[in-house]
Amino acid sequence: MMKKFLVLWLVLAVCGLALAGGKKEAGGEKHYLFGETHMDLTDPFHNTIRETIQKAVEARGDRLIYFDGALDQTRQNNGIEDMITQGIDILFLNPVDSQGVLPMLEACRDAGIKVIAIDSGVSRPDLTVTYIHDDHYQGGVLTGKEIIRLYPNGAKICLLENPLAESVVSRVKGLEDSIRGSKSVIVDRKAVTRMEQILTFTEDLLQAHPDMDVFWSLNSDIALMIEGVLTSAGVADRVKVLSVGGGPAEKKNIADGGVWATAAQSPITVGSKAVEVAYKILAGEKVDPEYPCDLKWITQENIANFNTAVWE
Repeated sequence: MMKKFLVLWLVLAVCGLALAGGKKEAGGEKHYLFGETHMDLTDPFHNTIRETIQKAVEARGDRLIYFDGALDQTRQNNGIEDMITQGIDILFLNPVDSQGVLPMLEACRDAGIKVIAIDSGVSRPDLTVTYIHDDHYQGGVLTGKEIIRLYPNGAKICLLENPLAESVVSRVKGLEDSIRGSKSVIVDRKAVTRMEQILTFTEDLLQAHPDMDVFWSLNSDIALMIEGVLTSAGVADRVKVLSVGGGPAEKKNIADGGVWATAAQSPITVGSKAVEVAYKILAGEKVDPEYPCDLKWITQENIANFNTAVWE
């Protein structure tokens, strides 16, 4: 009877460890399992954040599992659900849709998993511990001020945006607020939620507004696609492309006289800060509700001061 009791006790103890949030003991030291998901890991910016976080947690002997949302919130939700099942301790979240991700945030809360929003926020910040991001609003303001400087008599602006991404919404608001009261106006815009829309929407806007002065882009990769369309149409010398981005390929394009300017983000800074804050949370320390990171302003006029081979 005693032997059966001991076997049952051992089984229950092992099950308890398996359900204890993915922690394991090795020489008395706790190890953690982190989860990470991004809206689009084919985007070099997001993948650089992922690489930065993975290297940092593995250096501490911990583990990261990650999932690509591929611009599909249903897919991302399924990935988060799987990570919850695997017993993650903390989730680094870059949502596809700031509203559509909420059911999974509630599931994380119920499972005792802390969520750190990175790069793009959610519509209910109370379901996350903190939000770490480049200062997206500042990026929009920087682009708007440059437009006013370049076109004191006013510019006609077209833009591509993504209303599902809180980060892009903030960038556009910064642009709108900074040009308010000036002679520059946004004459047209299109909402991009899938990569295959970009070329068609860019061509549509150019055809509808051949007299536009500025084409504003929501990130680096899209800025390069816009510049390609303008070049093919023979108007790249006349229409300036501005973005919030700053990836190596975009900076190289700026140096070559393509894209005019970008408010440069730092995925390495964001990823490093996310890891730093995550371990503070695990240690029970108090953290701020938000950590905005400053951007760097890069144009064809100052590109020589920057390294085009890496992110800032």
